[in-house]
Amino acid sequence: MHHFEIGNEIETHAFTIVEANREMLTIALFGHKERVNVSDYVSFVRTLTNVYHRLDGTAELVSREGVALLTLTFRRGRVEVRLIRDTAVRTFQTDQSYVTAALAQVGIVE
Repeated sequence: MHHFEIGNEIETHAFTIVEANREMLTIALFGHKERVNVSDYVSFVRTLTNVYHRLDGTAELVSREGVALLTLTFRRGRVEVRLIRDTAVRTFQTDQSYVTAALAQVGIVE
């Protein structure tokens, strides 16, 4: 199982890839499993890498149904995090230093 974490000094949330094939990933968040197209995951990782280095922009991981699961919005070193599970939405702020580990955990995509 592979996972990445996003958080701040108060809380940390893990996304765990529990199953994968060439087309689909199954990701557990808050004990709930969501399916994500591999192409959408790759797009998320590429966008996250880009906005992290620019410290400006938004990276969003979407489910197979097109629903946002994780949104990271970078603005001058601050990062707004939005996590969605069904109808529950959790938002918090962190800084880019807390995202460094997540960026390393999501993997290199090229």
